[in-house]
Amino acid sequence: MEKRIVQIIIHIAAWVCFLMVPFVFYPRPREFSFFTEKYFLGSFIITNSLLITFYYLNTFFFIPKWLDQKKFLIYGLIILVLLIFFGCLPRIYHYFFNGWQSPPPGPRPSGRPRNFQQPLLQPGNIAVFLLIFVFSTGIKVINQWLRSEQRNKEIANEKVNAELSFLKAQINPHFLFNTLNNIYALASAQSEKTAPAVMKLSSIMRYVLTEARNDLVPLEKEIQFTTHYIELQKMRLTDKSSITFNVKGDPLGRQIAPLLLLPFVENAFKYGVSTREVSPICILLEIKKDSMYFSVTNHKHISTLLKTADNTGIGIQNTRRRLDLLYPDKYDLAIDDGPVEFTVHLNIHV
Repeated sequence: MEKRIVQIIIHIAAWVCFLMVPFVFYPRPREFSFFTEKYFLGSFIITNSLLITFYYLNTFFFIPKWLDQKKFLIYGLIILVLLIFFGCLPRIYHYFFNGWQSPPPGPRPSGRPRNFQQPLLQPGNIAVFLLIFVFSTGIKVINQWLRSEQRNKEIANEKVNAELSFLKAQINPHFLFNTLNNIYALASAQSEKTAPAVMKLSSIMRYVLTEARNDLVPLEKEIQFTTHYIELQKMRLTDKSSITFNVKGDPLGRQIAPLLLLPFVENAFKYGVSTREVSPICILLEIKKDSMYFSVTNHKHISTLLKTADNTGIGIQNTRRRLDLLYPDKYDLAIDDGPVEFTVHLNIHV
């Protein structure tokens, strides 16, 4: 709120300085008559009011609607039309002023004659319009660039935090102990699943340490990583749990931010699994032409709800923050926290 107030004060001060320039550098001559002074005062008010209006229209409407959307032809035509309009504004004003005003009775006052003809385009008005145009566009572009740079820094920081948080959550003694114990049990029983389990654990470690450092990764690799994670989690589950992971659509050629889907899956395994109650977990990834839909549904159990305070992983809230940075205005995240089921819906527009 304070920042907004400071910005308003700066804008007011800047416009006051701008409007004072003609009075400082071109003081009013003493021989100015009432008629002439009224003429120039009206021109000054109308011209500068329109210039101020154009500044804010260009900043908050023209640039976001057309320039930012790369509709350069429309934006250029609008600026050209306004440039011609402001260049002709003194001529238009002179025409209407003569129609509206009548000089005071008596001898004609000194000043601009009634039959004075304005040139069609005023170079001075064009120069001032171009100054306002360059100033407003330049400030807007610079601000957008600074915000983009700040967002890129935040994305980099969030990515590092996500990697570190994931490493803390997954590559820790508890995770490794359970996984290696399960693999040991498979090896002792000379199970054929031993080698695949080792490969899946190795794949997870490799993905986190290499692929996850990139800004974007192929979607098929993220799917493979998620699948391996699910398969390793299944090793510790009982018959009460049933896990389904369905992928619809073709992931080839598509990209996604790394480790973006895992927090929702991790959350389902942490709070949606019980050794006493039926624990289905349904995971769906639907790939469309211009979007990607991901959902995770799990049952809620009293025994697991008591562990909510012991939160590990980057968490859904941190993931929402990553989505804000990576996919601004291009995603929808909805959470259905019902009495029996917990469902996460994520739709990313690409």
